[in-house]
Amino acid sequence: MERCCWLMIGKRISVAPMMGMTDRHYRFMASLLCDKVSLYTPMIHVDAIIQSEENFLQRENKDSKAVAIQIAGNDPNAASDASKIIKNCNYNEINLNIGCPSERVQNCKVGAALMDEPETVGQMVESIKNTCDLPVTIKTRLGIDDLDSYEFLCEFIEITSNYGCDHYILHARKALLNGLSPKENRTIPPINYPRVYKIKEQYSELTIEINGEIKDINEIEEHFKYVDGVMIGREACNNPLILRKINSSIYEDKPIEMIEFFDEMFDYILKESNHGTGVHFITRHMTSLFKGMPGAKEWRNLSGGIESKKSSAEDLVRSMRSFVEDRITQH
Repeated sequence: MERCCWLMIGKRISVAPMMGMTDRHYRFMASLLCDKVSLYTPMIHVDAIIQSEENFLQRENKDSKAVAIQIAGNDPNAASDASKIIKNCNYNEINLNIGCPSERVQNCKVGAALMDEPETVGQMVESIKNTCDLPVTIKTRLGIDDLDSYEFLCEFIEITSNYGCDHYILHARKALLNGLSPKENRTIPPINYPRVYKIKEQYSELTIEINGEIKDINEIEEHFKYVDGVMIGREACNNPLILRKINSSIYEDKPIEMIEFFDEMFDYILKESNHGTGVHFITRHMTSLFKGMPGAKEWRNLSGGIESKKSSAEDLVRSMRSFVEDRITQH
């Protein structure tokens, strides 16, 4: 689905870029459950894009709808060179990661560590926009360490927006760059939704999207009272069927029938297997599809256990199909 469609609908919902999680196999599954949700690649460093040229990007999103690519870097020239490659591949948005707090990312002076260099971030935005026509967005935090005042965030937005960014995805907590792991940085700094709402109120001309601990439909609807978009994080991976609920509850579309969904996934597994993809790389995204239902443990073992690595694709799909047909016909 093209980016303009969410503008017509008026409610943008997206799944956050997550390392090791939102790969092309997850995105294929997510698009079946809700074709209106905006999807992102995991973070990719601009140097990796430049070194691999188009081959990596074409593999990364082959046979999928156009999605947003999240990139990391700190050099406007490198960002421009990477965008020259990106524009020839299947992507509809370039998102700058200015929010990742991991030590490895910090050591490269990218991610959240760039929040205190808004001029550099702005120059990256400008260099990309001068190179290609794709929308350029920024995903960031509310601040870093002691630089967490409302005024600091406003200065970051004002400087970077002057360079041409008009869409911000704000993870509604600051990042602590020393002493916390990435996992702890997702939970320990307190969430601050009102600050994101205030940013939207002050900068009404900008598109403001909120992210952080959003787990159900009611929360999504509440956020839409104040901001333009809602980005869901790990809930969309731990409970992917929330996307099916979003399709029916938020977008008021008829949800895909579950038997049709599984048929599509099984066909995808077989096709990818024929091209050399390990089945486990796909089925690992399916382990929680029966979460909270009878047989959930059996399904987890089947789709994510040792059998998913040992069995042939045909045998595994046969077993999974039998499980699904038994459960769906029972309900």
